[in-house]
Formats: sequence, structure tokens, C-alpha cells
Amino acid sequence: MGVFKSSKTFYYSTSIIGGIVRYLNEELIKEGYEVSIHNLLSGGADISITKGNIFKAIVGMRTALKIVIQPIDNRSFTVEAGVGIFGQQAIPTTLTLLVAWPVLIPQIWGMIQQSKLDEHILELVQKAIDIHKSDSNKTTQFCPQCGYAMNEGAKFCGECGVRL
Repeated sequence: MGVFKSSKTFYYSTSIIGGIVRYLNEELIKEGYEVSIHNLLSGGADISITKGNIFKAIVGMRTALKIVIQPIDNRSFTVEAGVGIFGQQAIPTTLTLLVAWPVLIPQIWGMIQQSKLDEHILELVQKAIDIHKSDSNKTTQFCPQCGYAMNEGAKFCGECGVRL
């Protein structure tokens, strides 16, 4: 991926990955993004999002992000969100420097705005998990440190001993 990349491991059942993908799809469409989802054989998903028209693509202000949700085991998964900055910006930036250098300022602004998008995706994933937690009546909770499953209401993790 590009320069701006965030990755986080979530210690929660991988059975909710489909729900997270649906939630991301709905929220990103509301925000005006075009979303393309490809389910992976591992049970994860590869999601590409874009925003912007041909003009924005030419001047380097088109937003593009790749999100990969990959299960680690039954109780944890990783989410990687990365901006393909060089693939999206290198040619427009070069053309801008040679031909229309005043457009460089909007390009830089677009890159700065785009750099925050990967963190926004991780926040949306956490929100989807929180919604799922509040909707479910499970008596199991997972340690935020190691992902160990334990009874709800526990004060310490039975695996790593971290205070909950």
C-alpha cells in the first residue's frame, strides 16, 4: 500500500466480520464513497473505496483507500486500511509541477485529508463492534490485550492477567 497505513488487531469473534463489512459499506456510501467489496476465502474481506470524479483524479485529489479485514483465529482479526497515495498521486503531481503548478496546493490538501481516512475506518470498525456488543446477549467477553474469552463481569483476564 502507500504511505498512510493503519493496522489494528481486534480481539472479538470473527463471526461478526460480515456484519462489520455491511456496516462499513452502509456508512461509507452515506459519506459519498463508491465501495467495492471482495470476500476472501479466509473469511475476511478486501474493500476498496473511492471518491471523486475524473477532474479530481487528474489533479490528484481523488480519494482512494484499500481496507483488508483478515481473521487471525476464531477470536481475533486484523483490519488494515491504507491510502494508495503514490499510485493515486504520483502522475498527477508530476503533471502539475510541469504544467499547472498552482494546482499543487489543492493536491497537497487532498493528500492531507486522505491521510486521515485510514484512522476513520478503524473508528468505524470499533463502532460496528460496539453496536454488535450492545445488541447481543452473550455472556462471553474477550480480553482487549490477548483476546481470551471469559465470563462477562470478570475483573482480570484468565489468560494474561490484565485488569479489565
